[in-house]
Amino acid sequence: MKDKSSRQSVSATETKLLIAQTKSVPPDVRSKFEDAFQAWKDTWFEGGLAISSVPQTRAVGREFDALVALGPRILPLLVEKLAEPDNFLALTLYDAIQPDEKLVVQFAAGDERVLEGEQGRARRVVHAWFANR
Repeated sequence: MKDKSSRQSVSATETKLLIAQTKSVPPDVRSKFEDAFQAWKDTWFEGGLAISSVPQTRAVGREFDALVALGPRILPLLVEKLAEPDNFLALTLYDAIQPDEKLVVQFAAGDERVLEGEQGRARRVVHAWFANR
């Protein structure tokens, strides 16, 4: 996890909890996740995606599919990534694998929180994760 200044307002207590949760993920799964996540992230701004402002357009390809195949057991690792502001595009993966509907943060069109953008939604997902632990 990056230093605190680069995270989505995660407290010291939350950081400790997240570290404990990520350590509970088997090392082989962590390794697969890290490799697959970096491979997927490397595609975020390739080709036509370079000009797309629609996060859901990143939810395609074998790199994304490899992460989905790892399933919900990678959620602590993914929440750790979402705590880093530049990883907000990973919300598409979170939404795809989170089995608990109350932990999927979505806003109706008229909700003023939609103005926070996907970065704000990522911050709210991270906080919802901790609130339900």
